[in-house]
Amino acid sequence: MTVHFTADLHLAHPKLAALRGFDTVAAHDAAIMVALHRLDPDTDTLWVLGDICSGGVASMNSALEQLAPLRVPLHLVTGNHDPVNPMYRNAQRHFAAYTRVFASVQQMARTKVGEHGVVLSHFPYRSTPDRYGRDQFDQYQLPDLGMWLIHGHTHAAQRRSGKRSICVSLEAWSLRPASEPDLIAEMTKR
Repeated sequence: MTVHFTADLHLAHPKLAALRGFDTVAAHDAAIMVALHRLDPDTDTLWVLGDICSGGVASMNSALEQLAPLRVPLHLVTGNHDPVNPMYRNAQRHFAAYTRVFASVQQMARTKVGEHGVVLSHFPYRSTPDRYGRDQFDQYQLPDLGMWLIHGHTHAAQRRSGKRSICVSLEAWSLRPASEPDLIAEMTKR
């Protein structure tokens, strides 16, 4: 069994499609989905660490519709563009739609990557410089208490965002999910 991690899909998001060099949202979304369809439903699991869409309900519905045919088990840690994130009033209205696609939906999670206990969050650690950091996200960012953190949000091309944190935004992994072996290799770099 191989676990994969990704973040910041931003399906149905015109601005991100253009920033990533695509002429159309359809071309962007197709490229993102090709990488996800390569995952093997018999041996793989995918954690999406937030921002499946651009934030609106229409974008959310489009993203969920595109993700629904994936046969690989999916888990979601919500991001600031996901209407189901508890930072939004009435987020619970969207929970049923998300759970039709994702096996679990949560604000943060813990798991293991190799022998390392890790925390999963959409946001980098509170102390990490972030060009998209805003005061409104402060209460949702975790403090660095020494565990490895796997996160998204920054859209950084750099995989390492700190001594014990790794960004799995699509920009850091050539628009594909990072596998558990990829992350173990990154964790063992000095």
